[in-house]
Amino acid sequence: MFSQVDYWGLIAGVALFLFAMEQIESGLKTVGGRSLAQFLKRQSGRGANAVFGGIIATALLQSSSVVGLLVLAFTGAGLLSLTAALGIVFGANLGTTLTGWIVATLGFKFEIYKLSLPLIGISGLGFVFFQGRWKQYCRALLGLGLLLLGLQLMKSSVAAIEQLIDVNDLAALAPWQYLLFGTVVAAIIQSSSATIMLTLAALHAGVIDLPNAAATAIGADLGTTTTLIIGAMNGSATRKQVAAGQVLFNVTTDLIAFSLRVPILMFIAWLGIADPLYSLVAFHSLFNLLGLCLFIPFTAPFARLLQHLFPEPRHRHAGYLHEIQAEAAVDAGERETSLLIAHALQLQMRAFEPPLQVPAGTGPVPFQRDIDELRDLPFSQLYHSAKELEGELLEFVVRLQADRLQSTESERLTLLLRAAREAMHSAKAVKDIRHNLTELAESGTTAEQQFSQRFRDLMQQHLSELYALRTQDTDTIAFEDLAAALQRVQQRHDTVQDAIYSDVRNDRIDESTVSSLLNVNRELLTAGRSLVLALGSYYLDATRQNDLEQLPT
Repeated sequence: MFSQVDYWGLIAGVALFLFAMEQIESGLKTVGGRSLAQFLKRQSGRGANAVFGGIIATALLQSSSVVGLLVLAFTGAGLLSLTAALGIVFGANLGTTLTGWIVATLGFKFEIYKLSLPLIGISGLGFVFFQGRWKQYCRALLGLGLLLLGLQLMKSSVAAIEQLIDVNDLAALAPWQYLLFGTVVAAIIQSSSATIMLTLAALHAGVIDLPNAAATAIGADLGTTTTLIIGAMNGSATRKQVAAGQVLFNVTTDLIAFSLRVPILMFIAWLGIADPLYSLVAFHSLFNLLGLCLFIPFTAPFARLLQHLFPEPRHRHAGYLHEIQAEAAVDAGERETSLLIAHALQLQMRAFEPPLQVPAGTGPVPFQRDIDELRDLPFSQLYHSAKELEGELLEFVVRLQADRLQSTESERLTLLLRAAREAMHSAKAVKDIRHNLTELAESGTTAEQQFSQRFRDLMQQHLSELYALRTQDTDTIAFEDLAAALQRVQQRHDTVQDAIYSDVRNDRIDESTVSSLLNVNRELLTAGRSLVLALGSYYLDATRQNDLEQLPT
């Protein structure tokens, strides 16, 4: 069926195309990957924002698979809600169709060699001699030139194939066979763009007709879902929810498109698009747009369904460190550190019986729901969870710092480890005196009960002050506010200590109780001070945090 030259020409064209796509992705991710990561993270509001974010990100990066894997990382890190993540991956399906429009225009309407060879020559030299960002820009342009050259190889090989086969034999194949062919090819080469290019080449050469090319394009869309399936296979429940959402979206959209492909192609012809190549890429864009229109109004209930099908474990330690990519590393560490500080806050509330009331306010950590979700855990399990969490966070940061992180990222991760350490100091302090607090509360002596109530009132006051450090509209806490909080912690300790000494002098408490009261007061000082320092490491830079730690007590 193929001549030897045509066979290897086709394989070489596909391989060169895939290699070129990888170079484009690598170059653009290096010079703009962090900006793209920040852009995706901002798409956590309304559904429309997320959809447009997915469209734009994929159109720029030219890979729905890369965008999908980034979304898996950010969702697993707790940086994107499931609803926003679904919107982005849905939009990515439409964004990736831009590749078809570019190639249909440049690759088939112009002499490719006139475009590809200058691109390869100039950008290839730039890639060799330049450094830094310019080197990566040249890498992306070199990838574009190689992409067009690979397309030329595919075009010439498929055109030769048309001379070797009877096109009427292909007409006898059922549409579902073309659908299956597109699905298998895209799943194997992990690129719907490359599959579409092959289909465009076959359509341009007259090897297949437009309806069957449309069926192949639908299959290409379906085949690339394997990328997210593989990416989420051993990941968290959240990653599985995103991957399952993408699969269900593609399967539903592609089945509808396959059933309506003839009416859709007739509509495209009615719009005045007569060129088969443009008709195919218009079909590809249109059925993905129809899928968006179908799913977007129901994204929120769809997300709830996925959460029901793939529930999160009820009790977890590290909730956001699931196969995190470099772009999400610091953010995932921040979420995990926030969760650990939330453990320390809950332990301080639960050290007393009955537990202290949750103060009014937004909470000193940016993710209040972390504190709320821990409320039902038994005290011992809560403390054990905090210890495990600190260990997992330490392992995560050490592993990341072995990679080539930017200096700012490494410094930030070091501060997060300091915050985690201080949070654990606070947790251990209240764990060590919990039995003393219980004994004081159940004591039959008036003096001990009074001190018990005093400790309780002062800790409630301390927590209320911490909750007042942030408002609904702020994501930071000022150095001056933390310094004042440290001063108040010390003042409360000193006041209680003076009261203990006064009662000793006046014989209101016996010698056996003095040691216990002083120990409780000292550990509450440690718990309060460590928690403030943990917040300092979380919110301040290294210089200001050092200043905070050096403040006189």
